[in-house]
Amino acid sequence: MYRPEEYDEIVSAEIPNEKDNPHLYKMVVKHMLHGPCGILNVDNVCMKKNGTCKNSYPRPYSNETTQTSDAYPIYRRRKNGVTVKVRKATLDNRWVIPYNPYLLAKFDCHINVEICSTIKAVKYIYKYICKGCDRISFAVSSNNDSTLIDEIDQYQSGRWVSAPEATWRFYRFAMSEIKPAVIHLQLHLENYQPLTFKKKEKLKNVLNNPVQRKTMLTEFFFMNRTDKLAPDLDLTYSEFPDHFVWLQGDRFWKHRDLGDSVGRIVAAHPTEGERYYLRILLSKVRCPKSFSDLKMFNGHQTTTFREACLLRGYLVDDNSQQLCLQEASTFHLPYELRRLFATLLVYSCPNNP
Repeated sequence: MYRPEEYDEIVSAEIPNEKDNPHLYKMVVKHMLHGPCGILNVDNVCMKKNGTCKNSYPRPYSNETTQTSDAYPIYRRRKNGVTVKVRKATLDNRWVIPYNPYLLAKFDCHINVEICSTIKAVKYIYKYICKGCDRISFAVSSNNDSTLIDEIDQYQSGRWVSAPEATWRFYRFAMSEIKPAVIHLQLHLENYQPLTFKKKEKLKNVLNNPVQRKTMLTEFFFMNRTDKLAPDLDLTYSEFPDHFVWLQGDRFWKHRDLGDSVGRIVAAHPTEGERYYLRILLSKVRCPKSFSDLKMFNGHQTTTFREACLLRGYLVDDNSQQLCLQEASTFHLPYELRRLFATLLVYSCPNNP
């Protein structure tokens, strides 16, 4: 595992010294300076509707490289007064795209190099796998060196297509298909649903917005309480997408008119406690109208989902774990029995600790 100070040996985000390394300086100015954008150029392609750069340039100064908890490190960008004139704007280290000096000097092209130092940054690799086929920029010209080549006017985009793929496309067959569609159903405890909001959005407005609190699960309960057909259908949470469609934008279930789908509740490990037992109940209990309704059995209101699962008989008997403790009690010391009991609690997840 590399330390943040070792990242500087691989990646640089600064303008090199022109006198010490004129070739690398030329390559950085030519290929690795972003924009300009923001107040220097509000019409740049990277600008979003709110007037900010989607790539977060210019980046803040930093005297040393530090590791962040989100994804990529904050590279060293010292405020050393080095500036260059690029596209009628004066840029400094805040505008430098991270690069590897050796690769940039060798290949003379734009090569963005990042340190994948956390698990969140690894997704960058998989995004590139799914970006589509490889493409090149090419132009056909004569061998006459005096001919000026305008790459913009002569630009063409193309790719090689194999004979089987060409035939498949001629007949307009589907290139990809998932049938039936698999719907991942949200799972959360009461008042523990996730909230998504924009960075500049006021937290008070988010909390006071009732739409933000709506999820697949809360609206599943709501439909069972208010919809006329839901009680007659008598569906479990997993079966609900067979007859209803989830509209993400409006956040509500709508009666399905066409097609079919398969509902899958997101996984929960037994060590998660109540969330795991909630998943068991949602997979078995038909047409529940609330979280409290799941805890009700034969007129008895339980306090936990685990207790409700026990009363309904959804949990396997813990007889093997009880036999283990009974056998150990005949020859183990109290200290060893406590260690064994703790091990069962951690790794065996008994239904009734």
